Amino acid sequence: RDPKVFIPKLTELCARVGVAVVLAPAPKGCPVSGATKWLGPHKALIMLSLRGKTDDKLWFSFFHEAGHLLKHGKRMTFLDILGEDGLNPQEEKEADIFARDVLIPPADYKLLLTQSLISERMIREFAKRSTVAPGIVLGRLQYDGRIGWQQFNQWKVSYRWNHES
Repeated sequence: RDPKVFIPKLTELCARVGVAVVLAPAPKGCPVSGATKWLGPHKALIMLSLRGKTDDKLWFSFFHEAGHLLKHGKRMTFLDILGEDGLNPQEEKEADIFARDVLIPPADYKLLLTQSLISERMIREFAKRSTVAPGIVLGRLQYDGRIGWQQFNQWKVSYRWNHES
């Protein structure tokens, strides 16, 4: 939950496998949530902008970008805009599926969806069992239309840049 804890750990773990992770605000008016670029044969960059400013969007963006690195060619640069298909719709879809399934395994999610009404308690318990933040589970359920966009948002962690009030 705390960026002071997870950002250093994330950057350290990724650096071990040749991936530099940078978090930086997008330029004013720029809707990019993340970008991926190979810097060399064994060195890549994932850049995240905090667009959306909640844990579900941050982690989805991170794993989406990681999906590009793992699944797509080293000559491509990917700029990802939340809600957009980009220049390569098939590769964007593949990266979305990768992020979705890494964050919440499909079989586990399918079991959650067997419930006719998903309560706040169910979200918390599912998140705990799945070892994923409740905001990530909630964001997925909202995206899939199983829960309204205004419901249970207290479970999402919000982030902001130091310069923001």
